Amino acid sequence: MIHTKKLLSLSEQIAEQIKDSLINKDLKPGDKLPGEKELANEFQVSRPTVRDAIKILSSSKLVITKPGAKGGHFITEFDPDSFVSDFSDYITLSLSLKGITLEEVIEMRKMIEIKACGIAAAMRTDEDLIRLKSLIPKIDSVNDSHYFRDDFKFHRAIAKATKNRLIMINIEAISEAIIPYFQSTDCSSELKEDLNKELHGIYKAIEQKDPKAAEEKMKEHLNHFINFIPQFESASKEFRTS
Repeated sequence: MIHTKKLLSLSEQIAEQIKDSLINKDLKPGDKLPGEKELANEFQVSRPTVRDAIKILSSSKLVITKPGAKGGHFITEFDPDSFVSDFSDYITLSLSLKGITLEEVIEMRKMIEIKACGIAAAMRTDEDLIRLKSLIPKIDSVNDSHYFRDDFKFHRAIAKATKNRLIMINIEAISEAIIPYFQSTDCSSELKEDLNKELHGIYKAIEQKDPKAAEEKMKEHLNHFINFIPQFESASKEFRTS
């Protein structure tokens, strides 16, 4: 069987060559690309073809265009916040359009956060411990939606303690996408007490630098959220129609 390969247009070929230069470190974040005329001469193509290549790179957020006398086309600087925003928006839209389900998001959250908790236990600093302890929600001082918001801050602090930027980006994006679904979620005093005991258990395992125990404690904590899925579905409908 013959496997066909997509033929790239001239502009796509130029974009790929510029990507290769970035991967090979011939170009680095912040570098200014040559002008359109110079690129057109270098690649032996028209300036509109170069512009199309720049558009391709811009849509991939690999190139940013700055106006003015000192402007031009620049290789994008790494910005974790931009990744978080894009990924969070993708999850939010996919949930709204039924492209993915809440079960899938929660399953992904468990897969990442359980392992992240073990890594945090191995990598944490004294500063991380101080931050984590301060972020355990206070049961009597917050309402339900604020309680969950504080709970998410604790989870983000665990991600930060891993010192792994990809883990931080993923956990931050997932948190941003699903926090709105907690606004209409009921959390009884008994449940808050259970959740807080779990958070204290997670903290203790991280404090003791015990990755296995930390993962087990996080798994136990996240299993609670499976029971919230019916409420999430209801909140999802309210969120989409509000």
